[in-house]
Amino acid sequence: MSYDEFGRFIDESDNPNNEIDRQLTEEFIPTYEGSTALLVPKESLRTKVPPRTPAFFNPAARLSRDISILIYTSFIRIYSNQFKNGQITLADAFSGVGARSIRVAKETPCIDKVILNDLNPIAIRAARESARINNVADKCLYFENDIHVFLNARNSIKKERYVIVDLDPFGSPSQYADSLLRAVTDGGLVSVTATDTAVLFGKYPKVCFRKYYSNPINCNYSNEIAVRILISFLGLVAGRMDLSIEPVFAHSHRHYSRVYVRVWVSSNEANKLSDNLGYITHCFNCGDRRTHPFTFQLPLLCNICGGNDRNNKNERKIHIAGPLWIKPIFNKQLISDVLYIDGNNNYGAGSYVSNRDVLVPPSKDYHSDIISNEHMLSEYYSKWSLPPPSRLPCLESSIQISSQKTFRQIFQLLHLASLELDDQPYYYTIDEVGSALKTSPPPMNTILERIAQGGFCGSRTSFRPTGFKTNASMEEIKKLL
Repeated sequence: MSYDEFGRFIDESDNPNNEIDRQLTEEFIPTYEGSTALLVPKESLRTKVPPRTPAFFNPAARLSRDISILIYTSFIRIYSNQFKNGQITLADAFSGVGARSIRVAKETPCIDKVILNDLNPIAIRAARESARINNVADKCLYFENDIHVFLNARNSIKKERYVIVDLDPFGSPSQYADSLLRAVTDGGLVSVTATDTAVLFGKYPKVCFRKYYSNPINCNYSNEIAVRILISFLGLVAGRMDLSIEPVFAHSHRHYSRVYVRVWVSSNEANKLSDNLGYITHCFNCGDRRTHPFTFQLPLLCNICGGNDRNNKNERKIHIAGPLWIKPIFNKQLISDVLYIDGNNNYGAGSYVSNRDVLVPPSKDYHSDIISNEHMLSEYYSKWSLPPPSRLPCLESSIQISSQKTFRQIFQLLHLASLELDDQPYYYTIDEVGSALKTSPPPMNTILERIAQGGFCGSRTSFRPTGFKTNASMEEIKKLL
């Protein structure tokens, strides 16, 4: 099947539209992200809320794009032998001006082909120009198709399915999930963004159940619940097609939740989906929260304070979240691989032996020297984020978006995720503990030390700077402190 059969392929021989040329000249400006020059709308760099016309570009989403580059690079480096029979391809279903996909083409050389799709012809033209400026035009293909047409065009031929598929829509990704999962190859990776945070964070529970088959909770840890609901939803959709999923990474920042999930063709593994799903009960009276398996009969009363007791008018009812993903959501070896990078984009000594079930990292203890890891990633990130030494004349007036502004945030996020108790689907906050104790809370390190001394597990969480995870209950935490 050629590309012409399911979408208009745009190449250098296309006759440019005069109006689009005018808009690109008058309303767009070059800017740098990473080592990539991007042609973006001027207004998107001047206003707090980027306009959707003439094309959409969100400078605040740089953190998300930076993380994508790192995750994709390590994913392909570790698992490329599984896709050696074909090209390593990435499809950007909602490419916009190509901020993510052109960066992938430029900054991730291990990916052979990048396919961009967007219904906005102005955005596609801007992406084409960015690819030309960065000398990666030969790596890129462009389409102006409905997303379902674009994603479903390859699913009938296994060898033509994409290794990585990125889905970053406005609002909810739920209506595109079927097409998304059909478009990725066996063992491939899908990265999905949801920006309907009001729905996933519990403000509109009926809408959340309709779109994601799950009930949320509006609480201190709603951002992690949102991520786990999104992963659960992908697993439920995948199961209908005899597919199973494996979370690799996830994070929540400002207005969006984003997950990275591997997809496998296996009805046997799909049958185990219910083992990975469950519920969270949260008592808003005493703060007690618990995880329950998918098949467990949910309690109506709080185990600590008896919340939901009709005889006590002051008690608030228990809130229930789920079904959601209650098993680990981070591939710790892959995250360690991202952290262990030197300034030349080389990785530490040792090699990975990988297959579907086993991933053995190099013998080095990645977490024995946090400062060393941070230095290596910082050096790599700094070089990666500098503009090319030879700048083209048309970019002399370009705007340079600060790179170091996001480095510390990325390192902290990845490092915390590498150590996080991610089989615990909720967290506590320092302020919450202080409120329960009715006094000023102790520092985070003190809390974690006392939890460890009490024989419980504890860690910080990547989802909130003041949050921590533990298998101790709120009552046990209060006793330890």
